[in-house]
Amino acid sequence: MTDLTHRREFIDRPGLPGAFGALMEEYARAAEDFCATVEALPLDLFLRTSESADPQMVSIQSICAHAVSAAHGYAIYIRKARGMEPRERPPWDDLLVPTPAGVRPLLAVALRLTEESVDGLKDTEEILVPLRFQVRWGPTYDPEMLLEHAIVHLLRHRRQITRWPR
Repeated sequence: MTDLTHRREFIDRPGLPGAFGALMEEYARAAEDFCATVEALPLDLFLRTSESADPQMVSIQSICAHAVSAAHGYAIYIRKARGMEPRERPPWDDLLVPTPAGVRPLLAVALRLTEESVDGLKDTEEILVPLRFQVRWGPTYDPEMLLEHAIVHLLRHRRQITRWPR
C-alpha cells in the first residue's frame, strides 16, 4: 500500500494544507503503524493478561481499547472547545475487540471524528488561544497541542506493545 492509501484508511482528506492538515496526516501515519504492529501479533499474545495497577493496561487488547478511547476523547475535547455537537465515547466493552484486526476500524472512526472536529481550523494565535482547555490529567491544551499529544500517545503505546512480554 502507498502512504496515501494508509492515510485514506484513517482520514477522508489527506493533503490538506496547514498545520491541521499535516497533523491529521501524521496522526493517520501513527494510527497505521499502531494497527500494523497490533495486526502482526498472534491472537494468544493479543489476549494474554498481565498484572498491572492500571486495568486498561492488563493486555494488549486492553491497551488497544485504551488507545481508541483516548482518540475519541481527544476529538471530544476539541469539539467542546469549538462549540460543536457533542459526542460520547463508545462504551469500554465495545472497544475490547476479540482480535487484532478489530482495532483498525475502531481507530479509523476516532480519527475521522477528529478530522471532522478540526475541519476549517487555522493555526493562528487569535483562533487557537480562545480554544484552550484544561484536560482531566492537568495540562492546558489548544487543538493543535492536543493533536500533537494524540500522535505521540499512539506512538508510545505502539512501543509498549512491541515490548510486551512474549
